[in-house]
This record gives sequence, C-alpha cells and structure tokens, in this order.
Amino acid sequence: MPLTMPRHSENWLNIDLAAIVENWRYIDSLSDFTTNTAAVVKANGYGLGANEVALALAVAGCNEFFVATLNEAISLRSYLAKTDYKSCHIMTFHGCHHGQEELHAQQCITPVLNNPEQLSRWKLYSQKISKYLPALIHFDTGMTRLGFNAEQTRWLLKNKTTFHGLDVRYIMSHLVSGEISEAPVTEHQLAKFKQLKSSFAGIPASLANSAGSLLSSNYHFQMNRPGIALYGAHPADCSSSKLKSVLKWQARVIQLQQAKAGDRIGYGGTHLLTRDSKIATIGVGYADGYNRNLGGKATVKIGENKAPVIGRVSMDSITVDVTNFADDTLSDSVVNLIHDEYDLCRMARDTNTIPYETLTSLGSRPTRHYVNV
Repeated sequence: MPLTMPRHSENWLNIDLAAIVENWRYIDSLSDFTTNTAAVVKANGYGLGANEVALALAVAGCNEFFVATLNEAISLRSYLAKTDYKSCHIMTFHGCHHGQEELHAQQCITPVLNNPEQLSRWKLYSQKISKYLPALIHFDTGMTRLGFNAEQTRWLLKNKTTFHGLDVRYIMSHLVSGEISEAPVTEHQLAKFKQLKSSFAGIPASLANSAGSLLSSNYHFQMNRPGIALYGAHPADCSSSKLKSVLKWQARVIQLQQAKAGDRIGYGGTHLLTRDSKIATIGVGYADGYNRNLGGKATVKIGENKAPVIGRVSMDSITVDVTNFADDTLSDSVVNLIHDEYDLCRMARDTNTIPYETLTSLGSRPTRHYVNV
C-alpha cells in the first residue's frame, strides 16, 4: 500500500487486485475441474471498479463475468475489447428487455432469460438474424425475485422445443439463504434444482453464489458465481482466514483544533467534551460513502494508534478525538478508515447493514488506486 497521500485527494481507496485474484483462486480450488468459477462484477465491481477487477481476473484465467444490466455489460465489453481478453463471456442477470436484442447480440452479451417473454423475444431475434444466440435460463426455486416461476417452469418442461434455435449454455437458480448452514430452504432448493437439471439433460447448470460456493461442493454443478467473497467479505458475515482483505480506505487530516471541556462537536452538538481535547477533522464524509451513522461508533487508525470518531458525520468530513496523539504523529499522516481492528464487516454492522451495501455505497469522490496489479 502506498505510504504517501495522493496530492489531489482528501480520501482514497487502495484496492489490492492480487488479493481479489487470490480469493477467486481459493473459491475455484473448492471445486473440481468440471466446475468453472465465474466472477460477479456488477455495480461497478461492488464499488471497486468492474473494469480493473475483471481484467485482473481475466489475466488469472477467469473468462466468465456477470453484471446486472445491459449498460454495465456494454461498458465492460468496451473496456475488455481494448485488451487481450476481448472474447470473455459477459452475462446480464436482468436479461434482455424490449429493444435490447440488437445490442446484446452485437456486443456478444449473453442474457439470463428470466421469464417466457424474455425467452420468446430472444428466440424471435435469433430467428430474425438466423443465428443461434447464447442464453442462460433462470428458474426461481424459492427467491421469488427473478426466474421462471413454478407455473412457467411446468409449461417449459412440456415445451422444451422452445429452446430450439438458441444456444442454452446454462440453466441456473439463486440461493435464498446459502450463508446459513443446513438451512431447510437451502436443502429444498438444492433438491428442486437437481430435479430441474435432470429434466434438461446435457445442459450445464449453475446454482452457487458466494454462499453456495463456500457452503459445499454439493451446490457447485458446472459453474459457481461468487460475488462478495471475491471482495474479501464472507456472506455469512463471519471471519475467514481463507478470504483476503482487498481494501484499505484512507484519508488525510485537513485541520487540527484545540477544544475546551464543555465544547460540543459537529452538527447538533451531539458530542460533549468532558476534557480539554485535540480534535482532528478528516477529509471524508457521507458524500464519499462514509455512512452518517458511524459517528460515535467507528474508530480510525493513525500509525499504530486508534482514535474514536465523535460527533455527527458531515457531508465532507468527520471529527476524531486525537488528544493523546503527539502532534508530530499527525503531520502528513495517513488516516486509516478501515483497518485491522475495524474492518469492512464491522463497519457494516455498525450501520445496521451488510458489506455489500457498504461497498456499493462508496462514492465516486474517493480516488481508486490499484495495487499489486
């Protein structure tokens, strides 16, 4: 990680691409050679940069990537087209909507077909251009979110010729509670999906997200689709020595204040000082993705010492009690917002959310720096 601060940034993200690759390789090692390990890079690579993350993984051997929308897919395809990995397989979870058929086909983007309407639309376009277009077929086995529902699935099982004219690369489903070991719903979904797979002999299958990938090889089938685990967070919100931390969020001190006992800090004066204190104002706030609810809960680390965040988080700054710090330790010091004693999962818990939201809420203002490229 860099020891000097970017001159143009108040706060920045140090993103370890080698750690992301290591996490992908670890998840891949949990399966045998019959299972591919894809990578989910939707929402701009969970806030860390879809292009940079995907390229690092492609260099490491990953050639299948999932995004949510066509817009995300086109952006990634455009970036990879300038590299040696232009032929990587890119898939859209939301499928192909009306008017998107031509772009999906032109950009070599594979839709996940979630209902009969999407299937019919994609097949008609395939016939129009006289080409077997690729697709994944998504079955809802319990999420009640995306995918062919039970009635639509029964219809499809009776009308398998509907697939004719398409290159169906996978059937897939999504786990509801894969992070909960031995959850009845997870075992029910597995049984239901196995039954579906037996009805579509010869078509590869995909069920496991991050949770399923880590849960058991019983869920792996022919392709795993890890997301959050690639970025260093266990989906069950538990520590794992096998998953490497990929992110350091750092900032600079922008002002030091000497304050008196009885002074109040920040908007609303919510923090009352009980002693004469030294307060550091740090250049990060909720406009950067530093959650407003972290005031009075989070700590930062400067050198080897921790300091509490006090008062309310502002749009552009936070205030930290550094009374016990020597002034020379604060001069041009790097402030670690995420550190070994206050990691991503702890930050998420302190805002009553999950690491997924914490990462994807990171604003565009923090500069992204990629290390170990």
